[in-house]
Amino acid sequence: MDRSRTPRSTPRDPRLVALAEDSGYEVLDRIGAGGMGIVYRAHDADGNEVAIKLLRHEIADDAHARERLAREVAAQKLVRNDNIVRILDAELESSDAFVVTEFVPGPTLEDAVRTHGGLHPEAVREIGLVMGETLRAIHAAGVIHRDLKPSNIMLRGASEEDLTGFDPDGDRLDPVIIDFGIAIAAETSRLTSTGLVMGTATYLDPEVIRTNRTDEAADWWAWAALLAFAATGREPYGTGRADVVFLRAERGELDIEGAPTELAAWLSSALQSDPAQRPEPAELLARLADLDLTRYDDPGETELLGAGPRTSVLPAAGAAAAGAASAAGGEAAGAGDEPGPDAVSGADLGAAPGAGADARAEAEPDVDATTALPSGQEPATEVLPAMSTPAEPPTAVLPPVATPDEPATEALPVIGTPTRALPVVPPQQDPRPQQPWQHDPRREHAPTRSPSARPPVQQAMQEPQPWDPQGQMAPQGTMAPQGTMAPPGQMLPQAQAGPYGPWPQPPPRRPLLVWIGHLLIVSLAAIAPYASLAVLLLLGALARTWERSHQAVAGQRLRGSTGAGPAWRAGLASPFRFLLGLLEIALQALFPLILGLLVGIAFDAGWTLLQGSAPPDAAAFGLAMAITLLITWVGLGSRTTRNGAHRMLDAAAPDMVWGAVVLGLLLLLLGAVVFTLLAREGMVDYFPFPSGPRLDDIALWRR
Repeated sequence: MDRSRTPRSTPRDPRLVALAEDSGYEVLDRIGAGGMGIVYRAHDADGNEVAIKLLRHEIADDAHARERLAREVAAQKLVRNDNIVRILDAELESSDAFVVTEFVPGPTLEDAVRTHGGLHPEAVREIGLVMGETLRAIHAAGVIHRDLKPSNIMLRGASEEDLTGFDPDGDRLDPVIIDFGIAIAAETSRLTSTGLVMGTATYLDPEVIRTNRTDEAADWWAWAALLAFAATGREPYGTGRADVVFLRAERGELDIEGAPTELAAWLSSALQSDPAQRPEPAELLARLADLDLTRYDDPGETELLGAGPRTSVLPAAGAAAAGAASAAGGEAAGAGDEPGPDAVSGADLGAAPGAGADARAEAEPDVDATTALPSGQEPATEVLPAMSTPAEPPTAVLPPVATPDEPATEALPVIGTPTRALPVVPPQQDPRPQQPWQHDPRREHAPTRSPSARPPVQQAMQEPQPWDPQGQMAPQGTMAPQGTMAPPGQMLPQAQAGPYGPWPQPPPRRPLLVWIGHLLIVSLAAIAPYASLAVLLLLGALARTWERSHQAVAGQRLRGSTGAGPAWRAGLASPFRFLLGLLEIALQALFPLILGLLVGIAFDAGWTLLQGSAPPDAAAFGLAMAITLLITWVGLGSRTTRNGAHRMLDAAAPDMVWGAVVLGLLLLLLGAVVFTLLAREGMVDYFPFPSGPRLDDIALWRR
């Protein structure tokens, strides 16, 4: 929840009046607002300053919003720490839900850095050590914050002197975490089942995007990222579209220019995109405490440029004459005649007082752009035109260094049969105007780097940048539109893996649940083969529909779509996708079904001929369904079915608790089917086609 120190007049919200009458809180002014609530400064019944968070009026009656507010309060109450704002009172049941916390005077870390720029390195170290210990306390209580960012940290009692410098003997910065809005318990670390990303893009661990799960490592990533922001005054991976920020974080394009050498190296190690390459939190805190923050990278020697032949040093007498010329030019201008574009002032002459004969000897003898006339002649001062064209400034550009002429290209004789010359195909031009990559003026803090600024190894390994003619970087894994021309030095993207692995990402696997479901369908086939086949087709069509809808939504999100539009479009298209999936799964299962029936009939015939008696009908149909299901699951075109089935199970069992519930239900169903199978002693029910083909009708060997 962002808090601004600029008070605003309190809006006429009837809930504030009721709050004052029922709870005794006198609201003074509004101090901040967020996506869900508004924060007010108030006095309690004893006159103490407090902060009150009210849900926004438009979501005050939303049960989900109140539930989230209750989770925030519960998570915040689990942690007792001086650097976490204390909750004093809360009302969570009614539509006038609110939370009362202690009032923390001071700016947010974001406001302090935006106003004063990057903080002193020692101040950054102080904030990092205090926030690190606070984060360890949060994790020790079994809570994951998930939204650690500069706007959620208040600098309690910080003055202008504290923010613009560092006094070793002065007061230390006292950061306080003020918002637990999306904090969760560690055992429920998975994000939403629809893949909604909770958090702020700049401070979100790339591992969260790759795995759809958040853990303590994500909080430590955000901690290091906000320290990079505090040290440089810029977001560590720039601003702009979330997918572009994620791509920079995945590639390690960290902007820490201007930070002390050891602090920059520490930030680079803490912000590795692969969690396995990051140091442990205890090691990070120990290294941060021992960093030498006085050493900076050497920018290199400054190159001294020599003066060109058009500039000469005049003697002292010339300087005096030049001053007279300047005065005369000023009087002429004051009389109404402005100096022409070729007039030369005293500043343009570059006179150096005290220069003598040695300076004249060093001047070029063949160039005399300005001549100083003796004072005894009339007119006293003559202004000479500068020896330059109107297109040139009075001081000419340095002439290029002459280079020897390159030898002409030698034409080699053709050996053997000459290659037939193919016609030149002109490149297809894009009718849309090309724009620079950095199109968004809000990305003023984004790092702009040339390829030469990267280390040679990184530059050699870097993949070609996809080019979007609208001035935006195309998401990885997508194809450039036909006819799009890449600018010089860039390549059009090919079908390639996305920045977070192959796109779309495979779903989390639930192999135990899947194979128990398979066993359930096979067991059902031994009782009611027609019903079992119908269940197989319906579940297969539903799985293919689920996977295609997921791909459609993910593709639109990757192309920049926001809001509920992609989900609505996927929902409207799902009936048609279901019909298509039903047709596909029927065709996909046709040949495996024929093969399974043949194997089942062969098994029945072999058993009858060898044993002298027919086996139960359930054996043949169960074997036929097992073969059909196995080939359909792993055969051609089955990947969509498999991924969709795993996504359905992942939505039904998003964590260990729900996984155990679904597993228990499947085992109960399996037990019921097996009990029924044993009770019927292998007899098959041909529901819903009791008069349809039976095994006895085709089993001639049984007669």
